[in-house]
Amino acid sequence: MDEGPESPQYGPHTNALKTLRDKVYFHRLPSYGNKIFYSLGFLALTCLVLLAVTGITMAFMGQTWWLTNPWGIFLRSVHLWTVQAFIFILLLHVLVGFTTSGFRAPRRMVWVFGAIIFCLVLIQTEFGYGLRGDFSSQFRAVSGADFWNGAYLGYWLNPLNYTQTLVIHIAIIPLTILVLFLAHYLLERTYGIARPYRKDISYTMVPADHRILFIRGGALVALILALAFFFHSPYVPAVRIADIARQDPSLVATTLLQEFTRTSDTATYFDSIDPYTFDTREVYVVTPYEQYLANSKKPNAWSAFISASTTLQKADIQGAQQYVGATSMDFSANTTNPVIAMLDTLMPIAQSGLYESLLDQENPSINNTYTLRFLVDMGIPEAKAATLTMDTAQWGMTKDETGSVWKLPPGSWWLLPLAVVNSVFNLPNNLYGDRDAAFILGFIMLTFILFPYIPYLNRLPELLNLGPLIWRERPPPHDTNKG
Repeated sequence: MDEGPESPQYGPHTNALKTLRDKVYFHRLPSYGNKIFYSLGFLALTCLVLLAVTGITMAFMGQTWWLTNPWGIFLRSVHLWTVQAFIFILLLHVLVGFTTSGFRAPRRMVWVFGAIIFCLVLIQTEFGYGLRGDFSSQFRAVSGADFWNGAYLGYWLNPLNYTQTLVIHIAIIPLTILVLFLAHYLLERTYGIARPYRKDISYTMVPADHRILFIRGGALVALILALAFFFHSPYVPAVRIADIARQDPSLVATTLLQEFTRTSDTATYFDSIDPYTFDTREVYVVTPYEQYLANSKKPNAWSAFISASTTLQKADIQGAQQYVGATSMDFSANTTNPVIAMLDTLMPIAQSGLYESLLDQENPSINNTYTLRFLVDMGIPEAKAATLTMDTAQWGMTKDETGSVWKLPPGSWWLLPLAVVNSVFNLPNNLYGDRDAAFILGFIMLTFILFPYIPYLNRLPELLNLGPLIWRERPPPHDTNKG
């Protein structure tokens, strides 16, 4: 039977697939090219595909599913462990390129594209944490907002805005990474695997072992699934205003009064720029009070306050300060003080959970920015993070909710450079700490990306001379049949 090119087995579709494969695959490599060191790019792509599959599934199923459903928890754990593997593999990939001087001309842009991808992945992980719906999301969102504000980007990047964070995490950064990855690989395919810069290193050209490549990829996926099955993604419930209002009503009432007098952290926020330009009195007291009052027959205490003289207003505020400082408060007490009357109206609403809903509905375009800032004004995220040893003063957020970098799954160990910068420069106690951290890390990232173009510094790998450890060929197996 004739099995020519037009036969079913070798039809046009098969030929097209073979042509595509021929264009995509490496077919002949230097003899060291089949080592696992040169499989890292493929393993990183494997992680990228797994992240896309798990991320898209979770986006369709929703936050409640991945936080409460057993399959959702497993998939969330797969996503987390894949992130761990992805960053670890990318780091190894960078080290191999550095050690072997794989960035030498004409391959400089191969390094540049890869370095940008690495930096984007690190940023991507933090936006991902902001979407989980747990306490880590809250703490990292407010910490990230301070960082971006310090970097003068707070008007455009607001981690407190869930919708914006979602779009950045599932669309903007992934699409950018995909484009850069294609450019990175096309250049790699054009130039081929980097050859040794030392003339005394000998090598031969051998066929590419695609089989071992896919075996390694399959083993990586199996390992990630196993780790996700046995070690779930950590979960600490998100903090709610209603919980705090029931546990410590005095704290909530005091914060409401600070918002009213415009003396809270949000009202006086200063971190290089001030993106929180809203009036805290209007947002946290007047608007929710009047929204609730619309369905009530109570007299409007706010109207009474603004119609009073300045002297009387000051006296009412002083009386309210004494009231919230008392050991107990009667939210149903009749009072002629309009400020206390507004607090007495808002406190039961806060305890019921309605207050948080009213805040989120005031400006849906920024989602729960108001709610998170109110929690910050109460000092809740920072205090809770300290109990979990994950705040900035305790080596950044490298420990996550696990409480220790040695527990599984590990924390965000890739943030260690930020933790070192914070510690060395004592940035947590610096008024401009977030700005300085942004500048320092920005300089480090820029140096990393442009490394191939920096004279003298780009010769460092040759001085270290670690390339032969990767290029070294295995000795041929001993033939026992030969005498």
